[in-house]
Amino acid sequence: MYDEQPTANARYATLLVGLGIIWLLLAGGILVFQLFSQKQVKIEWETATEQNTAGFYLYRSLTPAGDFELITPEMIASAGSAVSGSSYSFIDSHVVAGETYYYLLEEIEYDSTTHRYVEDMISRQVPLLEWWAIIMVALALLVGIGLVVAGLREGGMT
Repeated sequence: MYDEQPTANARYATLLVGLGIIWLLLAGGILVFQLFSQKQVKIEWETATEQNTAGFYLYRSLTPAGDFELITPEMIASAGSAVSGSSYSFIDSHVVAGETYYYLLEEIEYDSTTHRYVEDMISRQVPLLEWWAIIMVALALLVGIGLVVAGLREGGMT
């Protein structure tokens, strides 16, 4: 009488293929998450000293010579002094993947004098995929394909 119980090799092959499929699904999940997640740009700057500085405003444009729009909802308060500066950062969450943005810093002094630092303009391109996601997707694809191929070979299906 013929026994239709799967052999240990067949169970092992099925396990390898199943694990491979999970890795391939992980690669797809990371890719979909990256493509549809909200993108952000972190703008950082620092000052050496801040003589009479009340704070800063940050402006954004799609071109270096374009119309710059104010993106800070309120003035970023000065944290430095006349003898020491400070480090600052701002997260711009209203960006589109694939676009390049130009940022302009405006310093506001206590007497309402303003200084726009055109020569220190910052440009940032918003990537479609983050570098770590590209590495993780490639790794998950390689592992997934490797497991599926190993499972198919183990099961004698190649």
